[in-house]
Amino acid sequence: MSEENEKTSLMDKYIKLRLGGATYRVRLMTLLLFAAAAIILIAAILILAFSGSCAKNKAKAAEETSVTPTAVATAQATAQPTDTPDVTSTDEPETTEPTQTPEATGESGFKTLKQGGTNDGETVKKVQERLVKLHYMPYPSKDSDGKPTVTTTYGNMCAKAVSKFQERNGLKQTGQCDKTTYDKLMSDKATAYTMKKDDKLDIVKTIQEALVKKGYLKGKADGVCGTNTLEAVKAFQKANNLTADGQAGTKTLQLLLGY
Repeated sequence: MSEENEKTSLMDKYIKLRLGGATYRVRLMTLLLFAAAAIILIAAILILAFSGSCAKNKAKAAEETSVTPTAVATAQATAQPTDTPDVTSTDEPETTEPTQTPEATGESGFKTLKQGGTNDGETVKKVQERLVKLHYMPYPSKDSDGKPTVTTTYGNMCAKAVSKFQERNGLKQTGQCDKTTYDKLMSDKATAYTMKKDDKLDIVKTIQEALVKKGYLKGKADGVCGTNTLEAVKAFQKANNLTADGQAGTKTLQLLLGY
């Protein structure tokens, strides 16, 4: 009985050994099959992705190929020079000093100059220089050498001169130099000052002082153009071969004042 038990025990061990080996092989095959399936799946995904990328590249290349000839043709067409008439010569218009205006006149935001305001000093100087040249005001100051000069201050003298300029040039009298007044003042169509009876300005006083100094007018300069001042102007004009009408215009004032 012990031999049979021993044989049975050996048989059981053999069977178990055989079954264990089979189970191991089954498990190994299963793992291999899973691994193979995974590899196949990854390969399939890569192939699909690569195919899609190639398709996009081909489509893009085809699109570029179809557009390029048109672009080249357009570029070639536009690159050709157009026939233009030969320029022989042009008469450039004469430039005069009055047309030289500061940059501010080209801008819509020109800042109006006014007494007591925050004004641009350089523009004030240009306005004064023009008013002096047109004889609406005398030089308001003198430099260190005693030479008459303009200033950067828009004071009472300048405001009165601008107001008189506006009157003589058909503009609204405000005494302020807005863009319309500035443009007119700087233009070659600006009407220069002519002294008339009852004018009351600083330039009238300067004219009277010059007439007194030259012996054509007696008394003290008061800045008001009366009958005596007009008669003195006539005498000065007659003595200098000018039309003796008492109207002190540009020629009379240039000779009388020296500017």
